[in-house]
Formats: sequence, C-alpha cells, structure tokens
Amino acid sequence: MYHSRKIGVFISHIMGHYQKHVCQGIIDKALEYGYTAEIFTTLDGENLGEYGIGEKSILNLPDYDDYSGIIFAADTYPAKELKSQILSSLQESCTCPVIEIAAANQHFPAVTLENNSMTADLVRHLCNVHHYKRICYLGCSDQAYFSDSREQFYRSAMNELHLNVGEKDVYACSIDDISIKEALDYFVSDGKVPEAVVCYNDDVALLFIQVAKEAGYRIPEDIAITGCDHTAHGQNTIPALTTVTFPVYDLGVCAITQLLKLIRKEPVDALTFVSAAPIYHSSCGCQEKSAPDVFSFQQLQSRQIASLESSILSSMRMSAAFSCIKDLDEGIDLLENHIRNIAHCKEFYLCLYSGWDSVSSYIQELTMQEDTTCDSDEILLKLAIRDGKRLPEYSFKRTAVNGLLPEHIYQQSDSAYIYTPLFFEDKCFGYVALSYEDNRIDYHFQLVHWFLNINQMLHGICETRCNTLLLHHLEDFYSKDSLTGLYNKHGYLQRAEHLIARASRQKETVTCFLFDLDHLKQINDTYGHAEGDFAIQVIGQALLHVIKPEDICARFSGDEFYLLTSGYSKKDADDLLAHVSKYLSNYNHLCTKAYTISVSGGYASSTAFTGFSISDIDALFALADQNMYQQKRARYRA
Repeated sequence: MYHSRKIGVFISHIMGHYQKHVCQGIIDKALEYGYTAEIFTTLDGENLGEYGIGEKSILNLPDYDDYSGIIFAADTYPAKELKSQILSSLQESCTCPVIEIAAANQHFPAVTLENNSMTADLVRHLCNVHHYKRICYLGCSDQAYFSDSREQFYRSAMNELHLNVGEKDVYACSIDDISIKEALDYFVSDGKVPEAVVCYNDDVALLFIQVAKEAGYRIPEDIAITGCDHTAHGQNTIPALTTVTFPVYDLGVCAITQLLKLIRKEPVDALTFVSAAPIYHSSCGCQEKSAPDVFSFQQLQSRQIASLESSILSSMRMSAAFSCIKDLDEGIDLLENHIRNIAHCKEFYLCLYSGWDSVSSYIQELTMQEDTTCDSDEILLKLAIRDGKRLPEYSFKRTAVNGLLPEHIYQQSDSAYIYTPLFFEDKCFGYVALSYEDNRIDYHFQLVHWFLNINQMLHGICETRCNTLLLHHLEDFYSKDSLTGLYNKHGYLQRAEHLIARASRQKETVTCFLFDLDHLKQINDTYGHAEGDFAIQVIGQALLHVIKPEDICARFSGDEFYLLTSGYSKKDADDLLAHVSKYLSNYNHLCTKAYTISVSGGYASSTAFTGFSISDIDALFALADQNMYQQKRARYRA
C-alpha cells in the first residue's frame, strides 16, 4: 500500500554514483519511518542548447501541499539557473520543512559530506607512519571549491607536523594525461622527487600513478600516492589506492533523519556533517592484508563495457525507429518494447498533459484552430506498465488526492517513484514516473538517451501536426475562395475530374447548378461594396448548408456560384433549389439589413457515359445558366 506521507526530493543527474546512493539512503530511511520518497530529477547543465529550456518544467510537477517535507540536493545542479529556480520555488511556495544537501551557500538547514578534512589525516599518516618529509598536494582546477578546501587541510597538517611546503609542492591540474604529466614535471623540476603526493581524488591519483610509472617511477617505492572518494577502480588496481571513504548512502540517511526531526518540530543544527574516514592500502606503502581481485574487476568492467555498447546500439535503433513516427499510438506501442528491456524496472508510466500537442497561437490563428493550451491538471496516462503487464490508458484530473498518478495506481503500490519531465525546448509534454523492484535504484545512463528519444518523438508528432495544419491551410488558400470558403477555380478543377471519373464508372446522373445573386449592383451602389461582399457570403453559407459532402460548390468570381453533383434525381435537384430559397427566406426574416438577399438558380442534368469529360460539364453549366436566367426573368416579371 502506498504511504500517504511523502517526502519530495529534488536531485539532478540521478544516474551518477553519488546521486543514486544518496537517493537510496533517503528511500530506505523514509520507508523505515513510514514515508515514501518521490524523486524529481533532471539533466541540467549538459550544454544541450535551446533543447534544455524545458527542464524548468520539473517545477510544475510537485505540489508542495502533498509532501511532509522536501530534500533539495543543491550540489548536484551544475547549471545555476535551474538550481536558482528550484531554490526560489521552495522559498516562495513551500510551507513544509526543507533540508538541503549542500557543502556551501546553504539556504535551509543542511547536511554535507565532510571528506575534505581527511586530507590532513592522510598527511599525518604519510609522515607519522611512513616518515615521508616532502609531501606534495595535487589539486584539481576543474573542482576548485573542493580542491582548495582539501589543499587548506593539507597545508594545516604540514604546518602542524613542522613540514615545509615548498614552492614546487602544490599544483592544480585538469583530469587528463597532458595536465597530469605537467604536474609531475612541475614536482620534479628542481631535481628532487617528492616522497608522496596527496591527490584531490581517486581519478587524479590513478592518472598520476599511470604517468609516474611511464616516467620510470615505482609506486610506492619512489613516490607514494593517495586519493580520495573511494572508487572501485582505485581499489582494484596494483598497488591498491590509499583513499578516503565516500559515504553518500549515509548522507541520504542523514538528510532524511534531519528532515524527520523538522517534521516533528525538533531543533536541528544549521549544518550537519557526515564524516568520511581514511582507507589505507599499498599505494602509500602500507602492507595489504589481501591482494585485490583485479581479474574479477576486469571481468566486471568487460561486462559493463559490453552492456554500454549494447545500450548505445539500442538507443541508436530506438532513435532511428522514432524518427519515422507520425502517430502517437504507433510510437507508444514501439516504446513499450523498449521499456520492457529496462533492467529491474517494476513500473513505468508515461503521462501527457491535456493539449500536449497543441500548436502555437500564431499557427492556431493562421489555420483557425481552437485554442488548446496545455492544462497541467488534465493528465492522460498514455503508457502504463506494471510488473511486466501493460495497463489500459487512463485520463484523470490531478488533485491533491490523486497526485501525479491516478489514485488506483498509488493504492496498489509501495514504490518510490522517480519523476522526469518530458519536453522539447519550451514545450512541455508531460512526465515519466519510474520505479524499481524492491525500491533498489538501478537508473542507468541509457535512460538519458531514451528520454531524449521520447522527447524527440513527441516533438516530431507535434511538428507533423503543425505541418499538416499548415499544408491544409495552404491547400485551402490555393483551392478555396477567401470570401465564401467555397472552392475557387483551382479547387473546382482539381475535384471535378474525380467526380466525373466516378460518375462515368457508375453511370450516374451528373447535375450542374448555377446560382446568381440578385441585385448585387444595387446593393453595392446603395450600401457599399462591403455589404455586397456580405450578401455574397450569405449565399455561400446557404449553399454550404444544403449540399452533400461530396458535392463540389465553387465561386470563381463575382456573384455566380457553381455546384457540381452526382446521383441527384430531378426531385433532389428541385428540393435543393427550394432549400436554398427557404434558407434565404428565413435569413431575411431574422436579419435587420435594409436589403433582401436572394438568389436565382438553374440546373441541367445528364447521365455520365464512357468518355464523359469536363467539356460535357461545361455544356451542362451553359444550359444551367440559361435555365437560371429564365427563372430570374420570370421573377422580375412577377
């Protein structure tokens, strides 16, 4: 059963090691206390250009009144804009307690991972245990804030131990081979080789080990190396890397613990630390209790590389298939096959806003479409897969009771959901809700590609609808009379050939009608040409009101109207004339114009035969013209 008490989480790049483990700690601890976590994630800061504008739609998803508390993982947002927008939203609209996960510039009670001071412990270990004197620090220019903090702890420990920090003992590099080689050259430029190098993190340390070995140095015999952040690569290399733990799961647990205190209205510190600890291995000179299982790790890496290659190919196939999709139902059926390949996925819901495929106001005005602006409260659950089974489509209105999924979904669920917005540039389509078996997050980078593909598909469908509307508008512009909406000569000729061919095959009666507005010159001279145009429009509406869908009604110019039909009997033709007359009579009775709008009409018929052509139609219209003028003269005499 889904818990009614919920914790909302804002976090970016959930596929990262840090993010996944923080969220797992939040989910597990929340469940322990009877709360369910709902995670709102984005991919901001990846330089996707105008495409990424729509990521701000993540703010439209959570209704803060639905949540007992919010956790904001501020340090996971590389783009300042979205981070600032979330912060402003929380400050202005959120009334429930908020805990921030941030190392600096906190705006709410915060928790942070304290693994910078461990740099000092590493320095003390290198000096006190291994008796090194020249200990250097290799920082990272790409992560200046954290790197500078660790450098300060390094300098503090060196001062405490009465060890000199020389002019060539501190360097900041980028994480690439060339920059690391420059760092090594810098350290040894005075002819002295450092006894130990404390590196900003494991990635820097591993690259430094590689560069040092290539230069002929032995690790740790010539240079001892330490890292930070405890990566799997660092623990499965030879020598294994001395490092600092990276307790991000505990960080998530601490965040939810502090939030629960706020919910219970208990006091919490402005900043709570989750402390790391050193891990000593052979890269600093310590003896290993057991050798790392490098072979197993290599096998694991090979499987991960194979899986990544497979996911790239799968994403390419998905992208190619979606590029041809013009129909939503077809695209959703195709998407279903891909969703079933998400490892350990328990539930997948694709929700679309009402009017998600609406066109711009300009296109609506141009093509005379009704306004279909998106209503974020009207939701279509377009694709629902739970425990391997596809559920029916379902429309629901989002309320405080329903939340982001229908109530019946929540009632049968104990899942923590990950929500991702669907968008293209500033166009918001909806969102995806995703959950995993046993609430164990297994979010892979492949899903980033897939969501991009889904967004591209939805955008493509919107573009197809827009282009179709514009094409129809262009066709109407080319083939229809702008004053009456009837066909012009182009539209008439395009459709007449088809009607003639069908009537010839079926030996049907073809009837041609000709209508002429009475007294147009008098209306123009007395009331103006605008009133004359109005009278012409009324005749057009009268004809549209009485003809069949397959009839071809046209105005070439002036006040003459042409109607081409098939399958009419004489009674049908006489009835049509009578219906037009009755329509205008009723109109004149209700209208307040100072003039009467009337029309004279005549028709001529012939059974179509093999070889029946447009010239035969022209002859029928000529005869209809004669009959129409006979009626007009008879009316004038009367």
